[in-house]
Amino acid sequence: MDGLSFPNYTQIPSRLPIRWWQAIRSGSIVLALGVAALLIAVPDTGLVVMWKVVIPLLPVLFLVAPGVWRNICPLAASNQTPRALGITKAKTAPPWLKEYGYVIAFSLFIGFVVLRRLGLDDSGPFSAILLLGAMTAAFTGGMLLKGKSGWCSTICPLLPVQRIYGQTPLLMVANAHCQPCVGCVKNCYDFNPRAAYLADLNEGDTYWSGYRKYFVGAFPGLIFGFFAAANLGWMAVAVAISIASFATLIAFWKTSAHTITSLYGAVAFSIFYWFATRILPEALTWVGRAAAIALAATWFVRTVRKEKPFLESASGPVAAPAGTVAGVGVRTLARRAANAPEVTFVPDNTRVAPKPGQTLLEVAEAAGMTIEAGCRMGVCGADPVAIRSGLENLSRVTDDELATLGRLGYADNTRMACCVRVSGPVEVALTPDKAETPNLSQIEIKFDTSLKKVVVVGNGIAGVTAADQLRRRHPDVEIDLIAEEPHHLYNRMGISRLVYGRSAMQGLYLNPDAWYEERRITAWLNTRALEIDRAARTVQLGTGETLGYDRVILATGSSSHVPPIEGFGVPGTAVLRSADDAIGLRAFAQRPATRFAAIAGGGLLGLEAAYALHKIGLKTVVLERSNRLLKRQLDARAAKILRNYLEGLGLAFEMEAEAESVDANGRLRGVTLTDGRRLEAHILLVAAGIRPNVDLAKAAGLAVKRGVLVDERMRTDDPNVLAAGDVAEFGGQLPGLWPTAVAMAEVAADTVAGGEKTYAGIVPVTILKVVGIELTSIGRFEPSSPDDEVIALEDDLGTKYRKLVISDGRIIGAILLGYQAEVAPVRAAITQGTDVTPHLAGLRQGRWGVLGGE
Repeated sequence: MDGLSFPNYTQIPSRLPIRWWQAIRSGSIVLALGVAALLIAVPDTGLVVMWKVVIPLLPVLFLVAPGVWRNICPLAASNQTPRALGITKAKTAPPWLKEYGYVIAFSLFIGFVVLRRLGLDDSGPFSAILLLGAMTAAFTGGMLLKGKSGWCSTICPLLPVQRIYGQTPLLMVANAHCQPCVGCVKNCYDFNPRAAYLADLNEGDTYWSGYRKYFVGAFPGLIFGFFAAANLGWMAVAVAISIASFATLIAFWKTSAHTITSLYGAVAFSIFYWFATRILPEALTWVGRAAAIALAATWFVRTVRKEKPFLESASGPVAAPAGTVAGVGVRTLARRAANAPEVTFVPDNTRVAPKPGQTLLEVAEAAGMTIEAGCRMGVCGADPVAIRSGLENLSRVTDDELATLGRLGYADNTRMACCVRVSGPVEVALTPDKAETPNLSQIEIKFDTSLKKVVVVGNGIAGVTAADQLRRRHPDVEIDLIAEEPHHLYNRMGISRLVYGRSAMQGLYLNPDAWYEERRITAWLNTRALEIDRAARTVQLGTGETLGYDRVILATGSSSHVPPIEGFGVPGTAVLRSADDAIGLRAFAQRPATRFAAIAGGGLLGLEAAYALHKIGLKTVVLERSNRLLKRQLDARAAKILRNYLEGLGLAFEMEAEAESVDANGRLRGVTLTDGRRLEAHILLVAAGIRPNVDLAKAAGLAVKRGVLVDERMRTDDPNVLAAGDVAEFGGQLPGLWPTAVAMAEVAADTVAGGEKTYAGIVPVTILKVVGIELTSIGRFEPSSPDDEVIALEDDLGTKYRKLVISDGRIIGAILLGYQAEVAPVRAAITQGTDVTPHLAGLRQGRWGVLGGE
């Protein structure tokens, strides 16, 4: 039966494409502004339209097809405009607003009714001010708060009425606004229309349910008093009688509160149309009244009948979560849609329905959760989570994720959020569980028993991976890890957040505190390796100690490359490569009169740095010496779409521009370009690429070109010295990517321990995530042969783009701009060398889900 099911918004079929809804919403805003103009210019006509046509139609629309109004309401459209444009701050609503939003809403509604009695219906200008003020307030709320918590689902004066009548719609229309749900309010109507109000009434918090009962109890009296009372005093008496009669029925009538609230809702509906139909001809007035009463009676029966199955489905007490569907609604939805993809974040029990293809990381970010992100490929280990239930409803563990989980050593229920996609209900804690005993699983090889001491120089991802993989292969060897920085391994891909965030280093560390001790790895923080004596097999430290070794693994990484810029080095000029760089940049940006920033370099790091400075209020321009952004990762069309988007965020770009010199007087004042132009700048950040840190290797007499030369076993020309990561040059290549560093480090550790693993290179993957857009570039994005096939598609608005390069039936490269759901299957097809010939027709038509078995 229609009224007895409780589908959430992911299970309600969409009747129109989202872009149609967007066009309709744009039209609703235009119409609302037109009504406001009419109220001012031709008030007699405007007042008829607003008070005699629009307002009388709303209650029946709320009752018959409330989803239509939720999607096209001009106030809702105003509220969601900042979200659609990607300019909202998307903050979490404060606790007081979550608690008292409904009280504010019905208070505003009562005030609105009182104003009508005081003459609002007769004043065009005041009616226009009311309409425009509501639209402005809704827009402002959307700029500040996430989801619909800034207006539609908290303080909108129409919300209490919508909640009463929207419980059993005759026509179910899916939410077309908040996709995915971001868990902004409790018991959201848009998340689950039929369960939301019942969940409110059965809420464990009696105040929460009491607010709802109070309003519906007053509602018939408020409507009757508005139409029939002689003055405001008698109107207040009508409201008081209505509340008193409701309280009496609640106390003495042995039925549920839901039945009584439904009865009062039906009575209020009938009263409203008893009086509102008086504007019709007399014969039609009685037809309208009869139709309204019949409709109210039908609604009452349907609404009352849904309570029993709701409560049966929700048998047993449940805690009321802070998320989108609370109380008994949680259990109802879980039972009614046991296999629906739903994520519950504990301990707050925030419930979110993920968008198809989203990872747990993306779900958490969309819901405003505090979670770190790094490479987004499961390699760095920035986002481990604990799966408390529903492990069987998750995507399989990839090799990269498995290796990272092994390094981290948390409990067996740990997954990397960036790798996990959900196919059913899961319960997730964003803090991983500690293992009862350290997870130090060994990799069985015939290790070299003569190996006693290994020194790893560098504690970035290459150095730490090498130390970890060596310990897994060799239980006895002594391992020293030399770290020039004062920090243990941290998420270098997240350092831009140190510029604009508030958590300093707390969220960036990638290994638990006890990690090194558990693995018997001696870490030397804030320590430099000054010299390698290959003859004596010793490493001289800057502290005066000398470490002997059987093998050395060089993982010294890379530094920022700074091209010749006259005057570079004055206060205000900097690079962004380490955590300390980011911390210093944040401090400098807060100095008085620091308003303008220039970024020399439009690569990944440059764009992320530019966005970080933009977020803290600096007017930021990116100087890119080529004719497009990310020339090594994007084709011309993708680069153009990306630039348009970033300019929409407020960033500025100068293409084919290079910094030549700086103008400074104690601190930076401006930057002069090679073409003679001068830009005002108080910060110049150079992000012009990297250079391997080869000085230690050079001094030791090792073979070096751009990097330290290594073979497929990661050996240098000295078999006792190996290299991995950014410092290592293999096959003439210096990829400078985390996955490459991890793969090299594992081979180096295997070689040192006595194994036979070799390195053959990996497909480069580049990921950029700036608010509102996600970009992934994999492999070769341009054809190299006339026989290569290129499939390039973009959306109708020109804001999303995807491209495949196919050679001999296999995908060799891809660009995915705004198509995050396709990243995993495309990457898997590339790395596994899948023959996609049987799927070419679907791929050409844009059905890329075929790569994932859809």
